[in-house]
Order: sequence, then C-alpha cells, then structure tokens
Amino acid sequence: MEEGEGDCFHDVVIMGQNGIPRTVKIPVVQELARRGLECLPKRFMREHNCSHGDNITLPPPINMAKLGKWAEPDVRAQELAKLASCAKGWGMFLVSDHGIEKTSVMRGVKEAVEGFFRLPLEEKRASVGSYASVDHMGYGRNFVKSEDQALDWIDRLAMKAAPKEGLDEGRFHVWPQKPPNFR
Repeated sequence: MEEGEGDCFHDVVIMGQNGIPRTVKIPVVQELARRGLECLPKRFMREHNCSHGDNITLPPPINMAKLGKWAEPDVRAQELAKLASCAKGWGMFLVSDHGIEKTSVMRGVKEAVEGFFRLPLEEKRASVGSYASVDHMGYGRNFVKSEDQALDWIDRLAMKAAPKEGLDEGRFHVWPQKPPNFR
C-alpha cells in the first residue's frame, strides 16, 4: 500500500537522525488485511525467526479465596507474600477464585472490542483519541522508533481502565465513543 492509496496510515512521530522529531506514516494493518494482500509488506517482515513460546514463565496465580477473612493466617500471609512478589517482580498478577463469572465478563469485553475494530477506519479515528493525545493511550501505533524497524502485524487500542485524571478534567476522551457498549 503506497501513501497515495487513501488515508490508511497512522501518523507516528519518531526521532530523526538529526535529533529532530518527525512524522512518518505507518500502514493500518486492519486496512491492509481488509484489502487483501498477495504478500506481506516488507515493513512487517522480520530477519530472524525466533520462538518466544519455549521459555515463557508466567507469574503464579493469586488465589483470592486464600486472601479472604476466613483463610488461615499463615495461608493468607503466604498468598500476600506471593501477591507482593508478583506485583514487584512482574508489575502485574493473575487472580483466581475471585467469584466473577469469567465467561460473561470476557464475552462482553470481546464483543465491545470486536465492535470497535469492525468500525470503518474513519469512525475509529473519530471515536477515540490518538497515541499523541494522552500518555500513549488511544487508537493507532506505538513502539515505532525508526523508519527501517520491522513492525508488528497489529493496530493497537490502549487505554487506562481507571485513569487518575477523571471525567471532570476532560482526559477520558481516549475511550472509544463507539460502539455504545464499549463505555
């Protein structure tokens, strides 16, 4: 897809070799796929085929039942130590036995996200902020550092679930306005 073929690009700011920021156009992956491809564009090809799935370790799940007020004190203390370790070492943790029905929550999230990505490109752009707007949240591309970098085959929608800045400050605009069930 060449730049002359419509407006199916994300504008991404990179640092030029002279130290001056400049804007480059990165193809919108969903639009490339929608139009059909004979072959993968060079920008998305990687030199080395590395397998990431072989040595992945995940943080241990945190059992919420063991953190409850009816849990044995030593069991609770062990689970709290595991929680602290995961938060410190990984910056995240997976919880189990939380009492939330997984299928209904995940189904609703999946439907809302799929609804957003089914929107035409212009509606997606109009419905949500961009990466340049607030803390790299919004719809577009990020993690692009140079024009010759191999790109991931992905368009991103990133947002904070509970931003410190609230609705009063007008910073909630990176959440999609469409589809209505997204909010």
